[in-house]
Amino acid sequence: MAGAFMSLSDLASLGSFVSGFAVLISLVYLALQVRQTDRNQQASIRHSRASRAVELQLAMADPGMANTWVRAVSNAQELTETELSQFLSLTRAMFFHFEDSFYQREEGLLNDNAFETVVAGVRVVFRAAVARAAWSLVRVNFGGRFLDFMDGVARAAGETLTPDMSLDAWKSALASEVSHQSLQGAGAATPNQ
Repeated sequence: MAGAFMSLSDLASLGSFVSGFAVLISLVYLALQVRQTDRNQQASIRHSRASRAVELQLAMADPGMANTWVRAVSNAQELTETELSQFLSLTRAMFFHFEDSFYQREEGLLNDNAFETVVAGVRVVFRAAVARAAWSLVRVNFGGRFLDFMDGVARAAGETLTPDMSLDAWKSALASEVSHQSLQGAGAATPNQ
């Protein structure tokens, strides 16, 4: 009769095993949930960063702001008080965007590739002397390691050549691409070459 029934000790062992297995399943489920939450958080951060960048670009595309930006880059000495205020507001918005990305990176919320894109953007902005001048005026709004980071990028960017973003440079680049595309199209039409 003893062989047909489990002893109390055997039942306790089985209960302990089932309980341990249930805890293990719960931990695996929790780990999966944490991983999914992390992915969702990363996606949300990327979306916010992209949205801010798009908003800045759209602000710069506004005719009034575009005129101010072009005047600042091409003839900064002639800016009016209003244009200077617009330009400083726009650059300050960019700098706050950069700051947010910088601290997200420091907190492990922004990966290396995304942060390299941020750094490249900072370098491009700082190639313009007016952006570096704007930074020198508004840097009092910032602090911590971000200040050192931006000062370093500004110094390095000041030592590089500013790319030609003029209308003439655009027309030349466009003509080159159209010519290149025409040559590729001609090559595709004659496969026996």
